[in-house]
Amino acid sequence: MATPAEPRGGRCLIALLLPALIALTALAILVVQAVALIRSWDPAVRETPPTFSSPGPTVVQLERLQQLVSTRVHVADVLVGESRWLERCWIIMGDALLAVDMSKAEVKERDEKARTATIILPHPAVLSARVNHEKSQQWDVKSRSWIPLAGLLLGDRRAIEQQAMREAQRLVERAAGTEDNMAAARQGVEGMLSEFYRGVGWQVSVQWK
Repeated sequence: MATPAEPRGGRCLIALLLPALIALTALAILVVQAVALIRSWDPAVRETPPTFSSPGPTVVQLERLQQLVSTRVHVADVLVGESRWLERCWIIMGDALLAVDMSKAEVKERDEKARTATIILPHPAVLSARVNHEKSQQWDVKSRSWIPLAGLLLGDRRAIEQQAMREAQRLVERAAGTEDNMAAARQGVEGMLSEFYRGVGWQVSVQWK
């Protein structure tokens, strides 16, 4: 019994593609061998191990830090408010962040060889002050008049309460901005910058404007 004949088109296609495939494979092998030969022969082409270095402190780097926060201060103080008829006292609890405006930083005495530099910074300032309303509480309230019930009937407790909370915000800011707290903030910034640049091989010192 006769078997079906294979189509001539399929044989022709295989006959055309097989030599081309063999030629491409041979060409790829030659290219790989040539690249390996060139790399081993010409030192200027051979890849070398990568090296890394730090440019040290620059104004652009420091400006990117924006507000550099180094210290959070917790505040507890007593606030006394008085009106014509009332006197009220509160125990105010809050906190504030002390930060340095790095957009005003300057870099001086930069020595590329010794890898040393001096960073000039403005003094820290209170970045944000916050009253903790949950922990703050009224301590005492009393009438300022000898007339019985005058404070209760004539005093505006709501008004003095609202004004007290606005004043409490300023109280936290003032308490956070003491010289002791600012000294701690300066020390914190100096330590942060020194540690950061020491990690990349630079020794920096900080001076304050």
